[in-house]
Amino acid sequence: MSTQRNHKGLVNHAAFRLLAFALLLFSFAAVASAQEQANDIKVERVTFPVTLAGGGDASIVGYLYYKGSFRNRTLLLAVHGANYNHKYWDVPTINGHEYSFARYMADRKYAVLAIDQLGTGESTKPEDGDAVTLDQTAAGIHQVITQLRSGQNAVGYAFEKVVTVGHSLGSINAVYAQGTYHDADAVITTGMGHVPHTLPVPQELIDFLSQFEYFAVPSELRPLMFYYAPGADAEVIQYDRDNLADVLARGQLTTGILPSFTFDQAALRVGQVTGPVLVQLGEFDGLFPGSLADGEAAFFTSASSVNVQALPGVGHDFNTHYRNHEGWKLMDEWLRSKGLGR
Repeated sequence: MSTQRNHKGLVNHAAFRLLAFALLLFSFAAVASAQEQANDIKVERVTFPVTLAGGGDASIVGYLYYKGSFRNRTLLLAVHGANYNHKYWDVPTINGHEYSFARYMADRKYAVLAIDQLGTGESTKPEDGDAVTLDQTAAGIHQVITQLRSGQNAVGYAFEKVVTVGHSLGSINAVYAQGTYHDADAVITTGMGHVPHTLPVPQELIDFLSQFEYFAVPSELRPLMFYYAPGADAEVIQYDRDNLADVLARGQLTTGILPSFTFDQAALRVGQVTGPVLVQLGEFDGLFPGSLADGEAAFFTSASSVNVQALPGVGHDFNTHYRNHEGWKLMDEWLRSKGLGR
């Protein structure tokens, strides 16, 4: 009797172990499946050879994000702002909140190319920071778009539809490039406006930074300039300070930022921009606030259409605020309305 009982116990114990092992395998499979779903956005580093104004050779480096395939997709050429690089468009998930514009849009069947502008990141950094002018960066964007459309590029594919998406100084660059070359199907600007108003940027700071051919805004000023603190995670702001800062060439300050601060619309070529335009302004952007949205469209006199959106609850850096997805969703809807989405 005792032997039967022990045998039965051994069988039950073995069955329990087998069941536990099966459950463990199932949990591993579930985790692996979740990871595959989270990681199915593909990322490729691509390099575009460009020619500088003086005839020198340079390279613009970008990261291409796509899901499944980039073929037959609208390509969003993402152009970062001052003291950032392509990483602005691909901030990781922090405290469960997604901050990657590139992955969000790739998940919605766009191809996203986030570039490092000349003088930043992994792209060529000319020794002469004054040579990195608005003309030069716009010419660089133009050469990248030309290669994207022709198929003579690192991915070997000709993109039929290309939209430039700028942030802050990147918006200035995108607007100037479109006003000069007219080779994007549409332009989206964020964190940049043209309605004259008083800017909270002390002349002393501009004078100080102007001493250097390449410079970075002091780390302690980044939260004040780029964030609406109640609308952002403190850990994200710290991540920005630790991981996203880059340098800016003086030529970008003198030919791009300063004309935007004096609202020199002719110098920025905003009135020469063609095609449809979407402008997004943040409610709490200390530089170009959403309260000025109503007057913005009037400056794009050559555009086929202009839509201006004031986004609630965000500061200057749209991508790194809690309500970032609201702006991205509106962007996706606008692109679809123009026949540029899927």
